[in-house]
Amino acid sequence: MKQFLEASKSRIVIVTYVLLFCMFCFFSLMDLHKRTSDYAYFANKINSFIQHAHDSEAEYLCSRLVNYVSTIAKEKHFAELLKAGDAKALEKAAEPVFYDFGKRYVPVISVLIYDGNGKLKYHMTPPSIEHDPESLRPNVSKDVFATKKYTYGYETNLVPLYFCTVLPVRDARSEVVGTIEIGVDLSFFHYNLKWFLHDVKTAIFSDGKFLEVDTGYKTDSAEYVYDYYKRLKANDAAFFNQIKKQIDFRWTKNDIQIGNKYYLVSTSQVLRDNAGREVGKYLVAYDMTELRNRHWGYFYAWLLFFAITACVMLCINLVGFRKYERIITDQSKMLSQRSKQCALGEMLGHIGHQWRQPLYNLSLIVQNIGLQNQFGKLDDAMLNKQITQANQNIEYMSNIIDDWRSLLMSGSSRTLIELQSSVERAIAMVAPVMEQSRVTIENRITAPVYTMGFVNDLVQLTINVLLNARDQLSMLQGDRFILLSSSEEAEGVVTVTFQDNGGGIPDHLLKRIFEPYVTTKDKADGTGLGLYLCHQIVDNLDHGKVWAENRSFELHGETRYGACICLQFARTTEGGK
Repeated sequence: MKQFLEASKSRIVIVTYVLLFCMFCFFSLMDLHKRTSDYAYFANKINSFIQHAHDSEAEYLCSRLVNYVSTIAKEKHFAELLKAGDAKALEKAAEPVFYDFGKRYVPVISVLIYDGNGKLKYHMTPPSIEHDPESLRPNVSKDVFATKKYTYGYETNLVPLYFCTVLPVRDARSEVVGTIEIGVDLSFFHYNLKWFLHDVKTAIFSDGKFLEVDTGYKTDSAEYVYDYYKRLKANDAAFFNQIKKQIDFRWTKNDIQIGNKYYLVSTSQVLRDNAGREVGKYLVAYDMTELRNRHWGYFYAWLLFFAITACVMLCINLVGFRKYERIITDQSKMLSQRSKQCALGEMLGHIGHQWRQPLYNLSLIVQNIGLQNQFGKLDDAMLNKQITQANQNIEYMSNIIDDWRSLLMSGSSRTLIELQSSVERAIAMVAPVMEQSRVTIENRITAPVYTMGFVNDLVQLTINVLLNARDQLSMLQGDRFILLSSSEEAEGVVTVTFQDNGGGIPDHLLKRIFEPYVTTKDKADGTGLGLYLCHQIVDNLDHGKVWAENRSFELHGETRYGACICLQFARTTEGGK
């Protein structure tokens, strides 16, 4: 077997991919076959069903109450009685009707009628509910008077929590002259959910605690249907009290284990009052033990198969690929050596490109000293000026070597650099060349702006851009200008523009101008590394970005057109923060 695997690389690849394909097919078929019983999918479905069942029942119950009570109010002339302020007549008309509520399907526990001034005119509650009629105040009447529409929600006016529907009482001119509040016992929702889901446990969590099963109030007649509801509803307070600390109300569903049982506890249904404020949550616990056991059974089977396959693949890797690891290691060493050589050659090319201009400046300085001496115009001031310029170029060349040595020896070594002084330094270094080419530099960068980069980053970038612009302007007849400006945008982003009037960059090169060896000049005149170096430098700046475009600009009262190199970076305070 060992000889078979080491015979060729193709055999190892084939065996490996055959095993991977088999594992993939097995897992895919198993997952497809058992997807209908996936635990998470089913849990989400149950959670969504519970929420929709509660919302639909609440809306349906409210609609029934509104239609029924509105018809009664119209037939019994509640509006006229409220306007007349005749509480006794209102009670005489309402008592027989609302007393009959107790025998109906909906477990109504209270009916409160208020006039237009918010004064209680009629109330019907079970005798066992202790309350002071004077303390009952309408909670949502103002909204009903304003909107002239019914509303519903969960309130705490009579008992710790009940479902409250409020509808307006309108007169013949459709003006709201009062409101009717109808309170429904919460057992209605517990009982109705039993019709949809079998063997569920329900509870209502409000004010930091679970509402108990027995609220303590009773009625005088056994015919009141909510007594029947109270015997059937299953809020299972004892069950929820033992898992109270395990329920995280930040999640819409919780997976909780009790012994060997697993329950899905839905907390997604938020109970809100008529004003939309949260007053509690409707909790439903569903036994997911059987489904969970099936789900994890399939998972363990797949895990076992995966473990066996992984062990086989590990053996193949240890036996078969050991030979090819040695080959790959040797090839990696060769590639690493060649990469270092290429990087060194590229670095030398960059240094040579950066040194060319300072050397040319030094040559011009030497020639100028000779000419001034030949004509007898070389004095101490002229000599000192030429020596200063020569020293600046020599210092710049020395700094370039230091920067590259720093990059080679210790990686990135960034510091705080300043835009204005860097630009002025670069202009001074290329000034002789610009004067010789009759190029005028208009520098409008007058404010100090700091960012992070290498010491000569902005100097080097400015020189490269100016020299590229000078090469293009040398082919132009007439005035030759380069305009430098900067602006600060929101969030500390600085944009620097280098604009010339050289006619612009050809459209087919505009997007590729920062690629290496791309140049608008003849191959004998340019290397195509100037703007490429600019792009490399910008990567060292904070949030650096550079692009090129052709556009017109105003200078000295005339409209000019040419290429514009745009530099963008993040501004840093002088303290480096």
